[in-house]
Amino acid sequence: MLILSPQHVRKTGKVLFIALCTSTMTGINGAPQRAHSTSSLDVSPSNIVPAATTYHVVDRNGLHPVQPHYNKRQSDSKARKFKQPKTPPDSLPSDPFAMYKYNEVVELKELRADKIRRTIVVGDIHGSLEGFEGFLKQIKHNAKTDLIILAGDIVAKGPQSLEVIDKARSINAKCVRGNHDDKVIRWKGFLNSLDPKQRDDFKNDPDEFAPADLVVDSQHYHIAKDLTQKQYEYMLSCPLILTLPEEISVHKIPVHVIHAGIDPAVDLEKQEPWVLFNIRNILKDGTPSRKKKKGDNWAKEFNAHHSKRVKDGIQDFMVLYGHDAGRQLNVKKWSIGIDTGCVYGNELTGYDVQTGDLYRSPCPEMTDDSDDD
Repeated sequence: MLILSPQHVRKTGKVLFIALCTSTMTGINGAPQRAHSTSSLDVSPSNIVPAATTYHVVDRNGLHPVQPHYNKRQSDSKARKFKQPKTPPDSLPSDPFAMYKYNEVVELKELRADKIRRTIVVGDIHGSLEGFEGFLKQIKHNAKTDLIILAGDIVAKGPQSLEVIDKARSINAKCVRGNHDDKVIRWKGFLNSLDPKQRDDFKNDPDEFAPADLVVDSQHYHIAKDLTQKQYEYMLSCPLILTLPEEISVHKIPVHVIHAGIDPAVDLEKQEPWVLFNIRNILKDGTPSRKKKKGDNWAKEFNAHHSKRVKDGIQDFMVLYGHDAGRQLNVKKWSIGIDTGCVYGNELTGYDVQTGDLYRSPCPEMTDDSDDD
């Protein structure tokens, strides 16, 4: 395990290497495995939680009741152009099933009540149970005194998404929603909305009846199909933003855990959901983008912008995020990116909010898919 201390990184730009464990980990049976067969669609009632009569979309303005849509797929190609930077509640066919929880503020008394000595934010696990358990073992995790917060993309790509959810639940880990988590949640919400007749229609012609922005027979679908009610509720409990009190931060500033990042030009409470779990870059015209080959890293733009705002009297804060495995560990003054590609056989990284230390533990390779979508 590699432990890094970024406390003086904020001042000197250097990273202190304290310790390195060279132990290695292998995949199940010594080889990478992928989860969930995609050979058939199973929408039998035993695999679907009974549908609610009304669904809710939670955005930054509150809770909105929305009746689920059950329409045939739009043939217009525009229906598939759903990766735009702004997605208000009615912009995607599957949005009625997203059910956002926009922000959760962790109260100081909640942390002190349990005598939490470490609050560790962990990067993208992506269904790597072996990597997650290895990380917890390396940091000598104690469920009674350590609070684990997952920075999104808990599921997909790796072979053990459901087991990772169960592990997170068993240790009372908190979480934020990632883009892969969001796809699973949307799929589950859609499947839950189907009555028996609609299930038959969907099973017979899924391409015709599934929302246009959900990929039929995908890994996200199969994970959603197999989710239990408790696993589904855990995923729904993950907000888009999780705010930690400044009193526990080593820098004595509020800490916001977000999966992908924020648009530097927009106030935190006005961020679009799509941006919070998809952004990587800012284009020249200021548009948030999920791609990283055009424009500049949002964190670079944010740190420059936020430094000016702090000088003008705006309260400083830190953003902890995952999502961007291509850039690996990305330590800046006001933000730290901690997705270090665990599912690709690299490392799982965690940031200790109380001390500023970074913990890194090796992971077995779980996927041959190099796309960090």
